[in-house]
Amino acid sequence: MTPLRKVKENIMHVAEATQTVATEYNGWSNRETWLVNMWLTNDRCYYDELCEIIKNFDLDEQAEELERYVRFITDTDNSIGIVGDLLNTSLGRIDWVEVVAANQ
Repeated sequence: MTPLRKVKENIMHVAEATQTVATEYNGWSNRETWLVNMWLTNDRCYYDELCEIIKNFDLDEQAEELERYVRFITDTDNSIGIVGDLLNTSLGRIDWVEVVAANQ
């Protein structure tokens, strides 16, 4: 291990130990959940699909179907590299049940 790499790893360990995780955003569980709800409720096409999912699926299935729809429109299957990793990480943080519950 090079001396520079050792210094960088030490800095990262200190940052991880002292970093606080922001969990709430504008009253939502996190920014990703707030953001996807904002898009789904402020774009007519997305909102219509959200309403269809809520209308046509049981409560237990709504969150799963909503996640499937958002992953479809963001084309996560074809996102590779850093873009795919960042997109999948963000989508994985969304509280889909919270989005569905807010739009019942």
